[in-house]
Amino acid sequence: HGRCASVCMADRAVPERELLLIRAIAVTRSFGEQGLFEPGDWFLGDRDRVGLVGPNGSGKSTWLKMLAGLESADSGRIEMPKGQRVGYLPQFGFRMGGGTVREEARAAFSSVLALTDERGRLEQALEHPDLESEDASALLKRHDHVEQEIRRLDGYEVDRRVDRVLRGLGFDTAGFDRPVPELSGGWQMRVALARLLLEEPEVLLLDEPTNHLDLEAREWLEGFLGEYSGSFVLVSHDRYFLDRTVTRITDIMNRRLHGYTGNYTRYLEEREARYAQALKAYERQQDEIRRIQAFIERFRAKNTKATQVQSRIKMLEKI
Repeated sequence: HGRCASVCMADRAVPERELLLIRAIAVTRSFGEQGLFEPGDWFLGDRDRVGLVGPNGSGKSTWLKMLAGLESADSGRIEMPKGQRVGYLPQFGFRMGGGTVREEARAAFSSVLALTDERGRLEQALEHPDLESEDASALLKRHDHVEQEIRRLDGYEVDRRVDRVLRGLGFDTAGFDRPVPELSGGWQMRVALARLLLEEPEVLLLDEPTNHLDLEAREWLEGFLGEYSGSFVLVSHDRYFLDRTVTRITDIMNRRLHGYTGNYTRYLEEREARYAQALKAYERQQDEIRRIQAFIERFRAKNTKATQVQSRIKMLEKI
């Protein structure tokens, strides 16, 4: 690919028939005079598990924000199916409400909770002593529809699912009723993560999700992500966590995105192999340059060799 010298997924080409949840095309981004990404392509497929790695300042968080639609590319475009839900956990600056831990987590099921509230109002209306039969029939019909929607959305499982995720992330029952504003930043991050996981978007974008998790909570999150039905991209400095959760690595290096298949350990091995290959190619190239330069110096003054000398000068310029 012509653009693969800039940004590409080197592990495999973009599949023609695979469901693509996100596709970045010729995306670039700069901060002032400093370029973060040179133009190139990237994709996220169905049930992809991608670890995003690179040196500090290489643009990992910026890339996640662009995928989440919170920041814009300087050029190129990012495409995804219409109506697709993307959930983003920032490293800092969580947007939390003033409710309790349980209330903030339950907010992930706002549509189900709205139906539950409506069902309660309908049941109250049906108990009215002066209700006309025609009105009662209409209310019952609506009540049946609402009840079916609640069941379709597993509305009766809301509290069980909330309890499971909160406990998995380290909250005990007594902590469920604590107001979120009273929590430390690390525990607020856990609430934000819990709500995001309960929302179950098609794409999860997680920026250092293990920063404030203890070992038990990290292990629980590993298991949750292993069973996750959607795709996710995560940034983490926890090599063990990456090894246990991802099947692809995107490495941001020198303003380019390079792709590797496998977990973090496999990525390190393959990166070393690629580096060794590149070093050998560089050394062969340097040997060739020295041979060409020696020929030019030796025959520069000979008219009979002028054509060959000029040819090698052009060759050297191309190298």
